Amino acid sequence: MSGYKETATHDSCFRPGSTLCPGCMESVAFQNLGRVTDNGVKTIFTIGTSCGEVSTLAYPNVVAWGRGDAPPEMFGKSFSIIHNVFESAPTLAEAVRDVSDVLTGCGALERPVQVVAMSGDGGAFAIGLRGLLHTIYRRSRITMMVLVNEFFANTGFQYSPAATPFSDTSTTPAGKAIPGNMQKPLDYVHLAMAAGADLVAQISPAYGKLFVKTMEKSLSLKGTAVVFVPAPCISGWKYDDGQTLELALLGARCGIFPTFVWERGQGGSVKDCPREATERPRIEEFLGMQRRFAHLVERDRETGAIRARAGQEAHLENLRGWVQENVERLYALGELKK
Repeated sequence: MSGYKETATHDSCFRPGSTLCPGCMESVAFQNLGRVTDNGVKTIFTIGTSCGEVSTLAYPNVVAWGRGDAPPEMFGKSFSIIHNVFESAPTLAEAVRDVSDVLTGCGALERPVQVVAMSGDGGAFAIGLRGLLHTIYRRSRITMMVLVNEFFANTGFQYSPAATPFSDTSTTPAGKAIPGNMQKPLDYVHLAMAAGADLVAQISPAYGKLFVKTMEKSLSLKGTAVVFVPAPCISGWKYDDGQTLELALLGARCGIFPTFVWERGQGGSVKDCPREATERPRIEEFLGMQRRFAHLVERDRETGAIRARAGQEAHLENLRGWVQENVERLYALGELKK
């Protein structure tokens, strides 16, 4: 594997010109993954309809992918990207892998390729959950990256199965009767492990070195790797400019989406998120930075501290309980070896 500094000098296949929102975590993830894939192996991406697709692949207006015009002998620099409908990125990536293996087996393809599928959490967990799990079950030799911003952000900020409880979305609006989304998120980390993935991770590019190391490991596996990338959404989460990385780190450290890396046969661990709630940042600090939780918490004008709004104390306590369950579950999953 390359060192972090060496990887930073690689040529990224994610290019300027996208129309992603300023401060979008997806662009940070694409830039890092783009450099990791410059490892001497031809790269083929499949990308489902999502913010990350419509903002980077709107031919002929915006195509923010590619490594330029490399000569034929530079096979490892070559890059291909295939757009597909919402739910089909894993299935299409599996097909690409099968075809490349057949071509290799018959001698038509002499050099290896690496295949990466990219989806949003709406396309992966709602529309395409069956396809995601089936591809994992098939043990296809691909890397899947699921960008988790907790919305269908491309179509109007409807809630996804990954949405944080009590968040305000266009389909779970917060009101007097119902305080936002009342569902607990889908346990997608455990699902991926149970379906048969060889590596499962939940990691933000805010953890730069670990993110790069995990993606490099994913590409080197002989089985399926699934990397869930928490992606704060400046438009949907409704926070101020320049807070994306701070929110990503705070969300991981307080237990909303802890950093977690697991490999079959070896187990895994939670990173930078203590098991005890008293050792973690208060979830109020995370909630208070986002207007999608403005119905739940407010800032005290005298002390500046974030607190529950009047009448919302029980809901905040319920959310605190879910966060602890979330942290405990990941610590328990880390102990599993297979």
